[in-house]
Amino acid sequence: MTKTIFTFIFSVWLSSSYSQDAKTYYDKGLELAQQGKAEEAIKYFDKSIEIRSDEYVAWYNRGITKVMLNLYEDALTDFDRTIILSPGYKKAYLNRGNAKKHLTDYDGAMADINFAIRLDSIFGEAYYDRALLENLLGRRVPACLDFEKALKLGYKNAQPKMERCIQRPTADTSIHSILRLSRTSDNDKYGFTPENPVKVGMGPEGGPNNARTYLELLRDAKGRPVKYERVGTCCPYESKHALYGKQALEDKYDLTYTGADGRELKTFVYITFYDYEEPLILAGMRTIHVSMR
Repeated sequence: MTKTIFTFIFSVWLSSSYSQDAKTYYDKGLELAQQGKAEEAIKYFDKSIEIRSDEYVAWYNRGITKVMLNLYEDALTDFDRTIILSPGYKKAYLNRGNAKKHLTDYDGAMADINFAIRLDSIFGEAYYDRALLENLLGRRVPACLDFEKALKLGYKNAQPKMERCIQRPTADTSIHSILRLSRTSDNDKYGFTPENPVKVGMGPEGGPNNARTYLELLRDAKGRPVKYERVGTCCPYESKHALYGKQALEDKYDLTYTGADGRELKTFVYITFYDYEEPLILAGMRTIHVSMR
């Protein structure tokens, strides 16, 4: 699924009577998060919330920071609390919806994004994110209408999406959305060798995005997200779907995860988007447990 751009709000501390220590921790957390130091940032947000638990900005930005680490389950709790403290805060609904999308709770995601639009009917980012969700679910026509609406409202990220709406036929059987992983491979070499790549196919937002979607749906033996980094392309093979000639390529990813014994392990995973077969869970791993809220 398309990686949503989660944005921080500015360092606005709303209470007129606040603990200076809580605000200091909050400001430091925000600074670290904006530098991409998510794990460090969360520790400072934790301290701020311990001192002052009724500031929605701290809960919201801690949730956004957890999203940076693909900790969507944990982020939901923070967005829930944000909404309790500030029921009219539209971005909390939008980002809770996006977190639910990554957790494959697509109905819950749609409900939250729709509510964000109810709160603000000219919220361009929300129309854009709803279009991404509709596109993922194969609802091409409403997706394109929402991309168009977002663009008219000044959300510039929608421009290339609108161009694709115009260029690509509405019905395209070569597009494969990866919504969930439901079966585990019984081949312990599946995905781990070039001869047995994961075949994710082309998705509504392209092949590389399908590969990222697949990897984000994986969980290790402890039920936590895996960490991945693309190493490069490799391993040409014959495919009728190759762009030039008969040689298709695979993408090689460096995967870091926790084993059943608690040790950190590393391996390579091979993925191709030139061909499609139902993607399976890698041997020894799990997938997301759907969280309905």
